[in-house]
Amino acid sequence: MSMFEKNDFIVSHSAAGHCGNAQEADINRSQIQYLYNRFYEFAGGGKDPPSHLYKYNFYSGLLHLNHLLPTILNCMFSDKKTITFVEFAIFLSTFQAHSLKTKTELKNEVKDRKLQLLFNMFDHNKDGRITKVDLVIVVHKLFSNLLDHMQIMRIVDTMMKEIDHSESNQISFTDFCEAFEVFDMTEMMVTWIPEYRGRTSEDTRHIRFPAIT
Repeated sequence: MSMFEKNDFIVSHSAAGHCGNAQEADINRSQIQYLYNRFYEFAGGGKDPPSHLYKYNFYSGLLHLNHLLPTILNCMFSDKKTITFVEFAIFLSTFQAHSLKTKTELKNEVKDRKLQLLFNMFDHNKDGRITKVDLVIVVHKLFSNLLDHMQIMRIVDTMMKEIDHSESNQISFTDFCEAFEVFDMTEMMVTWIPEYRGRTSEDTRHIRFPAIT
C-alpha cells in the first residue's frame, strides 16, 4: 500500500468510524487529496511534506480576519499543541454536505458531532457547561463591531432565558441540544469539500504524504 493509499484509507475509515460504519464516509479520494493540498498550504509549503500543523499556521491570508478563528481552532486542537493531517481532515469532514445516498444513521451521528463542536465553541473554559460569561465572550466576538455592550448583554440575557431550561444560570449540553431541535443540523453548518482536479488519480499515487503515527 502506497503512502497516499494509507492516508486515504485512514482518513476515510476514521471519518466514517464515528458513525460505526466504515463504508459510509461522505468524503472521497479526490477530496482527501484536496484537503491535503490545503494542509500543505497552511504549513507554508516547502520541499518536504508537513507532518503536523500548529495553531499559528492558520493565521494567514484572510482567515485571521475571522473573529471566531481562535474559538474554532480551540475546538479543532482541543488540548493538543499540534494536529496531524488525519485529525485535520476528520474535523473538516464533520461539515461535509451529505449526498442523497447518505443514510439516516450517519446523518444523525454527524448532527451530534456538529452539536458537540458548536457547544464546545460556546463553552469557553471547557467545563462542560455554558455560563453567561461564556455567552458574552462569543456574542462579543460575533457582534462587537455592530452592537454596543448593552445590546450584547440584552442578547445574552435573552439566550440564557430561552435555553436554560433548568433555570440554573448555566446551559447544559442537553439544554443546548433541545434549543437546536428546531433547526435541521444536517443542513446547517455545511460545506462542500472540492475535488482535486490538478492530477490524475494515477499521478496522486506518487505524492509523498506524512507518516501516520
